[in-house]
Amino acid sequence: MIVLAMTLALLPINPPHASGDVPSVPGTQPVLAPSPAPRVPTVSAHHGALNASVEAQGYFEPVDPLEIRIRPKAYSGDLTITSVVPNGAKVKKGDVVLQIDPVTIDKQLLAAENEVTASHATLTKAQADAKLGAAQDELSLKVQTEATQRAQDEVKWFADVDGPNILLEADQGVKNVKANVDDQQDELNELKKMYKTDDLTTDTADIVVKRAVRNLENTKIALKIQTEMADKTKKEVYPARKLQVEEAAKQAEYQLEQLQTAQAQSKVLRETGLVTALAATKAADEHLADLKKDKEKLIVVAPEDGVVLYGQLTNGGFQGADERSFRTGEKITPNQVVMTFYTPGKLRLHVDLAEAKFFQIRPNSKATISPVAFPHEKLEGKTDRSPAQPIVTQQGPQYVLTVECAKQDKKLAPGMRANLQVEAPGTETAILVPTTAVADGKVWIQTDEGVEKRAVVVGKSDGKHTEIKQGLSDGDQVLVEAQK
Repeated sequence: MIVLAMTLALLPINPPHASGDVPSVPGTQPVLAPSPAPRVPTVSAHHGALNASVEAQGYFEPVDPLEIRIRPKAYSGDLTITSVVPNGAKVKKGDVVLQIDPVTIDKQLLAAENEVTASHATLTKAQADAKLGAAQDELSLKVQTEATQRAQDEVKWFADVDGPNILLEADQGVKNVKANVDDQQDELNELKKMYKTDDLTTDTADIVVKRAVRNLENTKIALKIQTEMADKTKKEVYPARKLQVEEAAKQAEYQLEQLQTAQAQSKVLRETGLVTALAATKAADEHLADLKKDKEKLIVVAPEDGVVLYGQLTNGGFQGADERSFRTGEKITPNQVVMTFYTPGKLRLHVDLAEAKFFQIRPNSKATISPVAFPHEKLEGKTDRSPAQPIVTQQGPQYVLTVECAKQDKKLAPGMRANLQVEAPGTETAILVPTTAVADGKVWIQTDEGVEKRAVVVGKSDGKHTEIKQGLSDGDQVLVEAQK
């Protein structure tokens, strides 16, 4: 048992004057000496046993609740309620708990189906264009390649055959005409000799000789022409023909290169168009599929037997639970938690604890739960403490402690409050002081010289007494109330 030793200072009623009693002066009040300051109540710090117990209040929350909300992926219209179960309704598995008007999404589905049809038609055309374009490119490339090869062959033929024959033909023409001139000259000479000794008449000789002379002159003229033509052929016709053949070959090569470049670009454009058509078709298909899934989401059914409550349980209270917002014809927003579905009898207690209390409790510690609404009922549970990030509040960091209840009354509902008591491991021997004597890790000691503030290391507490691990000795006189 903890014994509190208090020392009270008595105040003197009529303290003596330094030179004796102060005489009364008629018509005046007696003058009293100042009273010494009263001593503050203290208690001796002493060793004792401390049985710690953590008490707190929390609220019930469902285990694995289903937060009902509409999360459309493609639908972008209003979400108008056509039917909804009452708040707190008990439902069976498969019951419709919420239904949204499908008129707007049906229109979007029809538009999406038309878009799918058009995109598939575009894709078919793009595929056909790609196939036909590839075949046309192959044929055009083949034709131009063959034309280029023929032009290159013409250059070779001209160098080996046509060109030499042109020059040879020019020389041969001159040579033939010149030989003809020589032959006719020889014939004329023979005629002249023959007609001198012949018995033919003079007239006949004149005719024959004259004709031979005329033919010779004509042949000489033809020789002149042929010589000039041969010279022209060698100087102009042959070079021009050679240049024409070579330029034709180069032109064919350029056309082949241009065709290959154009075909490469056309191939890229066809492939890009095909990829674009494929992407558009895929997007249209996915959009239609998402809309169909969104339509299925507009009818929400109970996954199992349970209870439906409007709104979302947050910090022990249901947010957005105004029943007027969930009547037929009202609109809800996407991703809004419309209602929470839970199974009665599957609740756990949620408690926010300060750091000192939280870390006093061991995992799987036995806990006693007393619902505020039904204080006569006592529930047994086990703590499920696990280190977590603290929640920063105005009261300082808070840690979440959950308590699982194996058996519980189904009349308990999420959000109901309950008092919790958990027995924490005690301390057999510890220096104890009243909990009221400690503030911010400090206590105040009464000494002969006055009151001294001292920093201490605080341990466990049972609510009334607190363990001091460092900073005090057994017998130190500690002020019962911490000072400011």
